[in-house]
Amino acid sequence: MGGLGSLFGVAISWFSPWFLVLVPAAVSIAFWVRYRTARRYRVLQQPFPQNRQAILNTKVTFYQALDEEGQKRFRDLVAVFLDEVAITGIGTEVDETTRTLVAASAVIPILAFEDWEYSGLGEVLIYPASFDSGFKTNEDGDANILGMVGTQHMSGVMILSKPALLAGFANDRDKRNVGVHEFAHLVDKQDGAIDGTPPGVSADAYQPWVQWVGEELRRENAGNQHIDDYAYTNEAEYFAVLSEYFFESPSVLQKKDPRLYDMMQKMYRQDPKRLFARRPKRRGRVGRNQPCPCGSGEKFKRCCRRRSAR
Repeated sequence: MGGLGSLFGVAISWFSPWFLVLVPAAVSIAFWVRYRTARRYRVLQQPFPQNRQAILNTKVTFYQALDEEGQKRFRDLVAVFLDEVAITGIGTEVDETTRTLVAASAVIPILAFEDWEYSGLGEVLIYPASFDSGFKTNEDGDANILGMVGTQHMSGVMILSKPALLAGFANDRDKRNVGVHEFAHLVDKQDGAIDGTPPGVSADAYQPWVQWVGEELRRENAGNQHIDDYAYTNEAEYFAVLSEYFFESPSVLQKKDPRLYDMMQKMYRQDPKRLFARRPKRRGRVGRNQPCPCGSGEKFKRCCRRRSAR
């Protein structure tokens, strides 16, 4: 008994400092999770703002293509994102359209992921124009950055050019959406590194993707391809540019390169080509006096067109 008692005493003595540290930490984490869950529940009990709904109805093609259940999940994720992530204008106004399109950019890539968290993201800064590597806007010709995920002292911050953000949703078939691009970087970063290989990639998809990207980046005359030249900067940009392409013009990507489309589909667990195929064909813009596409029965000019302008 003496030997066992001595051994037990040594064990308690060795573990005590760790015990004193870990128990309060565990209690704090449990409290935070409970607080966050309760807050999200309260947020989701609030009516979804009509002007925000109108913006999704008129400006976000991806949302319009979803079925009723998918749209409900999309709205819930938008509501939670806007409650938890600050969106701040730097020399420009941040209106409801800007806020909603930032949130939509965040939701589109992760809609099929359960319990997703953009861990570490605390704020999105909206700039009035493109900016340079020093985060300055100027007219010297070197302010050509449209979006950026912050690192080091800017960690936890994303910067987006407001005109570029709006343009990404104004043309839904040009393969470009800076909001989706930057949030694709955050999806990629979830395992700790922005390296062009997002976490959670299945074993059957990981090796083919890594090999594919390696071969693509070694390809000569990349500018002749259907993929934007910027993709060939590095592995991370290839993934982000392809993410824009995948969610903006899935039919074109699938037709041009079925294998590449299949790999993107496995990584995001979504099939936007099939999703968009269910969407009713649009014939130009909705006329002011035509029925509103949201199904309210009102004329477009008196419903979503008016609300989306607020």
